[in-house]
Amino acid sequence: MLRDFRLTVVGPRPIGEAIITAGGVAVNELDPRTLESKRVRGLYCCGEVIDVDADTGGYNLQAAFSTGYLAGEAAAKALGYGL
Repeated sequence: MLRDFRLTVVGPRPIGEAIITAGGVAVNELDPRTLESKRVRGLYCCGEVIDVDADTGGYNLQAAFSTGYLAGEAAAKALGYGL
């Protein structure tokens, strides 16, 4: 069933329902300079894994790209890779 799961798109939903995922890792549990978890060393969070909610329109994509870059750069640096 999982390999052949099919959906039929019947139309778009109202713009009022076009929001990002709510919930995730609380921002106060992350180091704001690196986005490393304060609870689990070596765990870096980005994008919609972080509990930051806002209207769509490209801003959630910008947050995903920016936090992904920051977390990736910090993780690489922690592993000894220079960027």
